[in-house]
Amino acid sequence: MKLFTEYPEKDETKYCALMSELVKKNMDNLYGGEKKKIAKRDTHSKTHAAVQGTLEIFDFDEAAIKHELSKRTSLTEAQLNAISLKQGLFVKPKQYPVWLRFASGAFSVKNDYEGDTRSMAVKVIGVEGERLPQSHEFHTQDIIVHNTELFFIRTIKDFHSFFTAIYRAGLSPVFKLLVLLWLKLHPYESTLLKTSFKRFPKTLLIERYWSASAFSLGLKSDFDPSQPGRVPVEYPAVIKFGFTPVSTQPPHQPLPLESRPESELKRVKASGEEDNYYREDIIQALAKPDAEYCWDFQIQFQTSPEMSIDDATIVWNEEESPFFTVGRLTVKHQKVHSPKENDFGEDLSFSPGNGLAVHRPVGAINRLRSIVYPIVANNRHEKRGVKYQEPTV
Repeated sequence: MKLFTEYPEKDETKYCALMSELVKKNMDNLYGGEKKKIAKRDTHSKTHAAVQGTLEIFDFDEAAIKHELSKRTSLTEAQLNAISLKQGLFVKPKQYPVWLRFASGAFSVKNDYEGDTRSMAVKVIGVEGERLPQSHEFHTQDIIVHNTELFFIRTIKDFHSFFTAIYRAGLSPVFKLLVLLWLKLHPYESTLLKTSFKRFPKTLLIERYWSASAFSLGLKSDFDPSQPGRVPVEYPAVIKFGFTPVSTQPPHQPLPLESRPESELKRVKASGEEDNYYREDIIQALAKPDAEYCWDFQIQFQTSPEMSIDDATIVWNEEESPFFTVGRLTVKHQKVHSPKENDFGEDLSFSPGNGLAVHRPVGAINRLRSIVYPIVANNRHEKRGVKYQEPTV
């Protein structure tokens, strides 16, 4: 394996095509017929809130970042010289308006006391530059992050078999055993999934988020967009994104992660009441006139081939490759609970393949996501009767 290089998966084209058909069938099963108007996403189905914010890109010191990389990693001088940080979203200091969608990761809408991952999808508005060919918008950059450092499935083929079990379980209760059987036959993935479900954040507004999957930082002069997934493709650099919650006042210290008390989770579960804790928390927190929440926007470099690009179950060790802060995301006082706001959050469309060409999503799972996400979004909008428009401020 070479550094900054993604590799095709065996039978990748076949399984991407199978997944494309399967998600359509799953959406029809979940939201066909009379259920069309309530059509939601097939994953990350529960929207907690759509929130406005600002992403400030700093005038960061590129030489200082490269110097730190040279001290802490085995990157050669030639490799470091070939990396250009100030391109794409990072080309110059600027403040961008953003839309955020906070959600839970499950395939269906569940109570918040149930174990799950939580996501923050960031849509950066007013981004200029050469677009990825699969972009569904013209002036935005999507950055989808979760409160777990990894994805729980290694390959497109394995994800297809897992999703097939999920689809069949949705057809009839008789097939629900198929999901349990899949997890039993895949102990590694089952363990990762259970581990990811263990966090119950006290609030999604003070939570750490990771992209888990990787993105390019620049393209080589001979880059051919038809080749990823067919042959190995090398990039000038490959990074992951992260958002770390920090205090609102300088020096913007990282905030400790907090969890919902175990006693509260047990009480709510025993009550039998519907639990929409995270939505209610965001509404109440942002309703305060002095509300303000901040995250450091960070990037992490792949610094050795063992930090896999294609296997998103492998966490990139921060001792070996630290996160560098390149900007700050800020959310302030606002009202987020109107029916129009709810519909807007449901209708927003995100994809790792929506954005600038130099921030290309890389790795097998990312290639699959870039194909499948737009299919699900178009299907969902069609069922909801929505004529999708690129969001503005």
